[in-house]
Amino acid sequence: MSNSTARTLPIVVGIDGSAEAEAAARWAARYADKVHATVRLVHAVPVGDWYGSAAFVDGGALERDLRAMGRAQLVRAEAAIHDVAPAVTVETAAVDGTIASYVADAGADMVVLGSRKSNAIRDLTLGSNSLRVVTHAHCPVLLLRGENERVEAVRPIVVGIDGSEQSDRALGIAFEMADNLGAPVVAVNYWGFPAQPGLGTGFEGIDWVGIREHEKRWLDTHVETMHEKYPGVTLTTVSAQSSPTRGLRAMSATASMLVVGSRGRGALRGAILGSVGQNLVHHADCSVMIVR
Repeated sequence: MSNSTARTLPIVVGIDGSAEAEAAARWAARYADKVHATVRLVHAVPVGDWYGSAAFVDGGALERDLRAMGRAQLVRAEAAIHDVAPAVTVETAAVDGTIASYVADAGADMVVLGSRKSNAIRDLTLGSNSLRVVTHAHCPVLLLRGENERVEAVRPIVVGIDGSEQSDRALGIAFEMADNLGAPVVAVNYWGFPAQPGLGTGFEGIDWVGIREHEKRWLDTHVETMHEKYPGVTLTTVSAQSSPTRGLRAMSATASMLVVGSRGRGALRGAILGSVGQNLVHHADCSVMIVR
C-alpha cells in the first residue's frame, strides 16, 4: 500500500457473484474515492480437470457458461461501484486460474475480498481460498466482513504490535487507513510466559507489576514515532498478558478492522501464514487485514 495520497497501483477486488464480493467492491470504491485510486475487479475461471473433461461431452459449453457468468458478475459489480462512487475509475479483468495466482503476478495497492466467519462446511469447501490469496499477494489483503461506514468511523482499527518488521508495517497502514476513514486506532501488544512443567503459570516471586509497567511503556514508546506522522488520529494502547490470538479475537467483537503482520513469504513462494493470522482469517468477528 502506497503512503502517498494518489495511488499508482489499483485496489484489486475478487468477484465471484456473492453478496460478500459485491460488498467488497463497494467498500473498495468508497476507499478508492478517498485516496484517488483505481479499482480493478477480477473474476477468475479455474483451469484444470474439474471441468476440462466436460469439453469431451458438451463441446466446452460449461466453460463458456462459466465465462459468461463471470462477465455478468463483473458488470453487476461495476454498476454497484458506480452507485456509491461514480467518479472512481473501474477496470475489469476476466482471467484463467485463481485470484491467488493473479495477485501473485499482478501489482496491486491492496487486495479486498468479501469474507464471512468460518464454519465446518465452509472450512472444508472454501476455507483455504482466502489463505491462498493472503500468502501469494505482495500487498496488504483485506478480508471484509460488512461495510457499514458509520460503524467503521466509530469502531476502532485494532493493530497487533509485537516489535517485528511486519507488525511495524501493519501499524503504519493502520494509521494511514484510520486517517483516511476518520477512525481511531488501538495498538495492542499481548505478552505472557508459557507454562513450564512443575512451575505452572504462577511464577511466584516475579515482579508482575514491574513487568506490566515495562511492557506498557515499551508499547507506548514504540508506537509514538508513527503516531507523530498522523496526529489527527486518536490513538489508544493496550498491553495485556494474553496470547495474541485470544486477545485479538476478543478485540474483534468491538473493532471495525484488525490489522496484523504476516509472518512473511520465507524461502518458498506462498509460505504458510502464521497461526495468529490464520485464526483471525477464519474466526474474527470483524474485517481482517494481513500486511506483508
